[in-house]
Amino acid sequence: ARPRRFAMGDVNDPFYLVKDEIQATVDKVRGVLERMERLPEGNSERQRYASQITSECESVQWQLEELDRATAMAEQDFMRFKVDANELASRKRWTAATKSTVANAERAARSELDAAKRRGPAGFDPSNASGYDQGIAAANDDYLNREADNQQLLMRKQDADLDDISASIQRLGQVGLTIGEELETQGKMIDELEQDVDGTNSRLAAAQRKMNQVLKKAGVKGQMCIIVILTAILIILFLIAFM
Repeated sequence: ARPRRFAMGDVNDPFYLVKDEIQATVDKVRGVLERMERLPEGNSERQRYASQITSECESVQWQLEELDRATAMAEQDFMRFKVDANELASRKRWTAATKSTVANAERAARSELDAAKRRGPAGFDPSNASGYDQGIAAANDDYLNREADNQQLLMRKQDADLDDISASIQRLGQVGLTIGEELETQGKMIDELEQDVDGTNSRLAAAQRKMNQVLKKAGVKGQMCIIVILTAILIILFLIAFM
């Protein structure tokens, strides 16, 4: 069986699949170029359209270079790639014509971008360039002065905050000293109290020993007499207190 040859326009041929994509992009570039050329000179939209055209053209040019390399490989081996000389010649003519169209569109777009650069920013008058520069310099000076004032205000605020912090630290130090002195005084008072308690305990122990000695000497009858006497004294004091 003879090898199948792709006819021109065969949808199964990868060349024509890529060709359709490229053609769609080229048609889009033409439309954008027409819209750009209908706008008046100096219109800011022209620059946007020109940037879009140059981007699309760069992509299409890369794809066309790839097709040229594929065509050159097929031209070296007709049987392997299953295309004949007429088909290859047709493909080469199409890529050449498309390259020319894309190059013209890109040239027009870059010309517009160059013109936009020469015109400068919107509203800029080249005849009043010195005044424009002076305006920029004045705006920069105003901005720097405002920033310097803001920095000074910020530094003054920081100094005030540091003074407040320093005063707070001093107050805390004074409170700490007062607490230390109070603790020292309380410690001395506790020591004195312990000494008083020890003295009282000693006196109570001595009184207890004397009482024990008296009770031993008095005997049982003597103890009873002491109890009676003490009871009588308690009754007398009670009566005196409530009369």
